[in-house]
Amino acid sequence: MKGSESDWQILEEYRKEIDKIDEQILELLLKRQDIAEKIGKIKKKLHLEVFDPAREKDVIRKLLDKAKGRLDYQILRAVFNEIISASRAVQLPLRVGFLGPEGTFSHQAALCMFGRSVSFYPLDSIEEVFSSVEKGQCHQGVVPIENSYEGSVNTTLDMLYKYDLKINGEMLLRIRHNLMSKEKDIKDIKEIYSHPMAIAQCRAWIRANMGNVSIHETRSTSIGAKIASEKRGAAVIGNRLLAEIYGLNIIREGIEDSPDNVTRFLALGKEPVRSPTNRDKTSILFFLRDKPGALFKALEALANEGINMTRIESRPMKTKRWEYLFYVDMEGHEKDPNVNDALIEMEKSCVLLKRLGSYPAADKPWE
Repeated sequence: MKGSESDWQILEEYRKEIDKIDEQILELLLKRQDIAEKIGKIKKKLHLEVFDPAREKDVIRKLLDKAKGRLDYQILRAVFNEIISASRAVQLPLRVGFLGPEGTFSHQAALCMFGRSVSFYPLDSIEEVFSSVEKGQCHQGVVPIENSYEGSVNTTLDMLYKYDLKINGEMLLRIRHNLMSKEKDIKDIKEIYSHPMAIAQCRAWIRANMGNVSIHETRSTSIGAKIASEKRGAAVIGNRLLAEIYGLNIIREGIEDSPDNVTRFLALGKEPVRSPTNRDKTSILFFLRDKPGALFKALEALANEGINMTRIESRPMKTKRWEYLFYVDMEGHEKDPNVNDALIEMEKSCVLLKRLGSYPAADKPWE
């Protein structure tokens, strides 16, 4: 036995302290669940939504401030995200739809946004996600809206115009690719199966480290993971959630060629976010009259109120040739006087202005 007897005694005392702390944490978690259940009953009487992204975001931000860097940002956020998810579940089990299949980055984003104490539904298309929320089959839907390298997800922009849903939240997910297999040694891998985009995003690493391996494209990374789980010598490239779902070993982490690749996802619901958090975004769609200076006039209203526009995108109307919808993200909540005044002024210049919602702005990307 290495170490002195006193070292072992001290270790045992510390372990006893940890056990006591764990019991205290458990008691507090149970108390939190009881209070959350009472809150749920009041929410039901007041006809309030169970999912309150503004409140949840505020809780986590305050805790992060109090931690003062003593706990890793990603770990603290992930832990309390699950605690909040569990408390939400005693009020009403949420149904969340996402662009499937299971194991996609959309699935990972949904887990980061809502925690594991919800029922997840993988759907076949972005429009199905919108439709499932509109019909009440799901309480919330999670869809990608833009990628830092690939640009906008045009289908999502089109669906925001087509469906009458509200943006309830956003999150940023860093696109991390891993090499995963039932094998444990990279030398035993003979084939790689994955979606063409995942393969393309890791091309340089594959060429440098696995030049003699045969590569096969699949319709999704999930299909590649299933093959890797059943076939000797096969591996998949994708996110770490696939390893959890299909029982794979992560042989190499972070093999993507561009480590700063980030995708932005939206949470969609029927009701708007009621409360500002002082760190919000507002999104709108608008259609202009066909006359000189119309776009300038519309955007001038934002400038006059000192509002920072973080994004603007145009999309063809599809009902009329050469006419376009504009999608805009801006800082602030529509309940802020300057944002509300600007939107009212913009409406004077627009044939249509659709308020897509105000919601808490995303924090640092999830890893």
